Amino acid sequence: MIVQPSDRMDALKSLFPFSMLDDEDLQSIAPFIEQLILPAGATVFSDGYPAFDLYFILSGKVSISLHQAETDRVLGVLSTGDHFGEEALTGVQTYQTRATCVSTVTVLRIRASKARAIANAFPVLHAAFNLFQKTYQLNCTQNLTWRAADESVELISRRHPFFLFLRLFFVGGAFLVVFSFILFSALASNDYFVPLLVLLILELCVGVVICAWTGMEWGNDFFILTRERVCVQKKLTGFYESRHESPVNAVLSIGVDTSIIGRLLGYGTVTVRTYTGDLRFKRLPYPYVIYEMLEIRREAAALEATQSEKREIREALTGKVDRALKGKSMPTSAKSGNLVQTEKAGTFFNLMDKLFNLRTETNNSVIYRTHWWILFKKTALPVFFIMAIVVAVLARIMGFLSFIPEVGVYVTALILAVSCWGWWIYQYQDWQNDVYIITDDQLIDVCKKPLGLDERRSAPVKNIQTVEFERKGLINLVLNFGTVTIKIGNEALTFNNVYQPSEVQAEIYARYRTTLETAKKNEQQKFVEWIKTYEEIKKENQRANDDENG
Repeated sequence: MIVQPSDRMDALKSLFPFSMLDDEDLQSIAPFIEQLILPAGATVFSDGYPAFDLYFILSGKVSISLHQAETDRVLGVLSTGDHFGEEALTGVQTYQTRATCVSTVTVLRIRASKARAIANAFPVLHAAFNLFQKTYQLNCTQNLTWRAADESVELISRRHPFFLFLRLFFVGGAFLVVFSFILFSALASNDYFVPLLVLLILELCVGVVICAWTGMEWGNDFFILTRERVCVQKKLTGFYESRHESPVNAVLSIGVDTSIIGRLLGYGTVTVRTYTGDLRFKRLPYPYVIYEMLEIRREAAALEATQSEKREIREALTGKVDRALKGKSMPTSAKSGNLVQTEKAGTFFNLMDKLFNLRTETNNSVIYRTHWWILFKKTALPVFFIMAIVVAVLARIMGFLSFIPEVGVYVTALILAVSCWGWWIYQYQDWQNDVYIITDDQLIDVCKKPLGLDERRSAPVKNIQTVEFERKGLINLVLNFGTVTIKIGNEALTFNNVYQPSEVQAEIYARYRTTLETAKKNEQQKFVEWIKTYEEIKKENQRANDDENG
């Protein structure tokens, strides 16, 4: 049904990107928008349906899933302020996803033709709709394994494509110049034609590889906003990989920096400021539109937290708290053993993980050790000396080193072997004693030296501000280990050289989500007990008054 213009105005003001328009502009587009109320369980559209409409959610929740050959992949559970049906903007003839109402949902619907006309009339809407399209396309192609199943993605953006073109232009141009020079030299030379031709082919192959590598480097850097966190993900193939993220409720402010050229071409730097530092992503397209999106998401997160608390307290007071809590499932990534693994089960890396107990679960706690490569590095020198001693003894037995007395060789070898084995045991124990522990409410970093230093640092999970991981160097990337940094206030805990650092980061964030939910539940229960106690005191006073009056 079509609602009254005044109601549509109020609804549009609460939604991004229409919130960036003034009242006069909103009045001009309000007649093109319909409001619909859909029951829980209803399918708004399914893959294969004609892509005619774009939807914005006013209330309720909608699950979006992408049909794949083996199984459907849930792209997220959308809520108030979110949008879906971006296929209508991309020019795709049919929907590629399925939208199902999780609860009773109120949506605003815009026909695709009207949406394109509105976008052409208002540049800010055109920019926002472009971001919607690119986010949808990247969300379908990029499998964000660290994301919880119900965590919807609101924005995925790469750097401005101008910089991809610029890099390819200079890199490819340089190789073309060299290619032309070698080709001319080969054609002009009779004696060196074949060697120059081989060099020409090699230069061409190297140029293609480097240009492809340059494109991959651009394509692997993402700025991501989900309903719960802001994330900067970067990867330089063969050299570096990192992901820095912060919960939305830990964001203090957002900033935008642009240059004159940036304003002309439409790019800038977006900075997300938190208690513990900044998340910066340079050369983002449509920086001011992204800024508005981040501000609205930050404000909405605070409002949602307040509304959720009121609703759950109301459920607790009406005796529905147990049913409400049972209806909430634990975040997928928080369940023990359910983390999506980067490596397939049974691979060499996972076999080594099990052999060295790099990840151990016990009593709702997860214990991590540093990677086995670090153990090999620590014990490499004593192993080398032990092998050298064995070689020396074998050489003496075979008649070599005859100028050294036999007893002297054996006694010296025995002393050195015992010393080296002691050294090896010390290094192994030093590696084994350094552990990182994740419990339901604590992060613990244990650093213990055999016969020496015993240091233990801990921090509460609920106070996490940002979680970051980095993998630097070819060995770290190939063997898949790196450092996870957890910033809490002005302090930082580092889980150094842990296997699958992205999964460790996901584990920590999942515990953070669960801790917040548990804390909220405890606060609600405490409030309910206060109310019950108040009611009991009120009844006791009422009975006392009745006895006095009786």
